[in-house]
Amino acid sequence: MPVQKVTREEILQKAMRVFKRQGYHRTTMDDLARACGLLKGSFYHYFSSKEVLMKEVLRYVNDFNEKHVFAVAYEESLSPEERLGQLLDRLFRGVMTSEGGCLMGNTVLETSLVTTEFKEPLQQHFTNFTRAVGHIYESVFPAEKAFRLAEHLAIEIEGSIMLVRLGGHEYLMQDCRDRALERLRNGREPGPSGS
Repeated sequence: MPVQKVTREEILQKAMRVFKRQGYHRTTMDDLARACGLLKGSFYHYFSSKEVLMKEVLRYVNDFNEKHVFAVAYEESLSPEERLGQLLDRLFRGVMTSEGGCLMGNTVLETSLVTTEFKEPLQQHFTNFTRAVGHIYESVFPAEKAFRLAEHLAIEIEGSIMLVRLGGHEYLMQDCRDRALERLRNGREPGPSGS
C-alpha cells in the first residue's frame, strides 16, 4: 500500500493531537508516524527525533495562538470586555474541541522536572498569554497589577482545564471566563474567594 504524502503542517497538526492525548513521554515515533499515515522510516525524513518534532509542535501552537487567539487583545476597535471575552472563547474552544486539554499546560506538568528542552517555547506561550491579557487589563488597572492579574488568570485557566479533564465539569471554564470579565468590568482584584 503506498504511503500518502503529507505536508509538514499536517504532520505538526496530527502530532499535536497525539501529544495532547498521550503526552510526550508515552508517545512513540511509531505512534506519530501512524497518525500521520507514514512509515516510521519515512517519518525521520521530516523530523530527526521526537524531541525535534515536539519543539516544532510547540512553536507551531505558539504561532497559531499569537495570530489567532492572542491577537484579539490588541484590536483596539473592540472594547476591553469584548477583547477579553473573545480571547478566552478562542482559547477555550481550542482546548475543548480536541481530546487532551491544553498541550502547553500538559507539557509543562509532564516535562518541567525532567528536562529543560521544551522550556523556551512553553515559557513563550505563557508570556504571550500574560502580555495579551495584561494589555487588556491595563485599560482599568496599573501595568504591574494588570500583569499580575493576567498571571493569576493563567493559573485559573490551567486549573479549570485540569478539573474539567478530571471530572468533566465544563461549567468551570465558564466560571473562569465570567470571573475574568467581572474583574475587568469592576476594575478590582479578586478577593480571597477568587471572585
